[in-house]
Amino acid sequence: MIVRKYLLLMLFLMPVIVNQAQEFRATAKIDSTNILIGDQVNMKLSFTFPAKAQVLWPSIKDTILGNIRVIDRTKIDSAWSADKKNLVLTQKLRLTCFDSGFYTIPPIRFYYRVLPDTTVRFEQTDLQVLTVHTLSVDTTQAIKPIKGPVKIPVSWIEYLKWIIAGLVFVAVIGFLIYYFLIRKKGEPIFTLKPKIKYLPHEWALMELEKLRVKKLWQAGKVKEYHTDLTDILRKYIEDRFHLKALESTTAEILEDIKEVMSFPTESRMKLGEILSTADLVKFAKFFPGPGDNEKCMEDAVGFITSTYTIKDRPDQEEKTVVDASLTDNASTGQQSVSQQATEKLN
Repeated sequence: MIVRKYLLLMLFLMPVIVNQAQEFRATAKIDSTNILIGDQVNMKLSFTFPAKAQVLWPSIKDTILGNIRVIDRTKIDSAWSADKKNLVLTQKLRLTCFDSGFYTIPPIRFYYRVLPDTTVRFEQTDLQVLTVHTLSVDTTQAIKPIKGPVKIPVSWIEYLKWIIAGLVFVAVIGFLIYYFLIRKKGEPIFTLKPKIKYLPHEWALMELEKLRVKKLWQAGKVKEYHTDLTDILRKYIEDRFHLKALESTTAEILEDIKEVMSFPTESRMKLGEILSTADLVKFAKFFPGPGDNEKCMEDAVGFITSTYTIKDRPDQEEKTVVDASLTDNASTGQQSVSQQATEKLN
């Protein structure tokens, strides 16, 4: 009676065990079971399991049984099975062996568990057999000497680094010779191109042309246009007539210009109109028309072309003469003081 109960229980659990075994499957396959010593062979590991299971991939060392070496391994790849129900993990190992003999690779275990069950189970691969053969040697033949080294033709790429090194060496030697020769002569090693220095009116006319090309007032930038225009004129007046025009107001500039010898009244009036218009634009938000903007540019050009030949104001020359006379008087006085001191000492 008891035996019959155990038989019925085994028959009941048999489909569950078979189904679970079919869901979890571990395999190992070698490309060839017979190789020559030193040859390489691939072994493919694969494990099939349901997606809900957790799998621990086996850790295989670099040597198996002390003689079979794992010289390369691929990353673990995953894919779905043909029925899209299970996952398949695969990895390839490249094996080699340098000792002849008959080797058996032991089964490799894959541990897993199916949550919420925390029981750890495993599936293992079948035993793999690998036979490593040696080369057949005819002992009846005489022993031959060791073959000499094979000469490999040299390509131009191998000489390229030496050519580059030689060119660099020659360039360094040439530079050192040039450096010491130039230094001996007292000449500069590198001569910079001298910067062209324009006269004040030449510079001002070029800057006005650049300002015209920008077309600022046509783009609505009226304030910026008049600011740049008056800055050019102020810089021209300061460089040409030695007046502090950049730091002065419109009234101060017009007052200082009166002191310049032979300064035309018409030119002074044009300058006053340009500066006054710019002040209205910058401080009173005045918006001049297109004709006024063009007239300011034409008047600025006319002001420069009509004034760049005017002589400096007289007090500049007088100041130079006075400074020279003061210097002479100071040196003369210093000599007389020195003479008096010498007489007293004697």
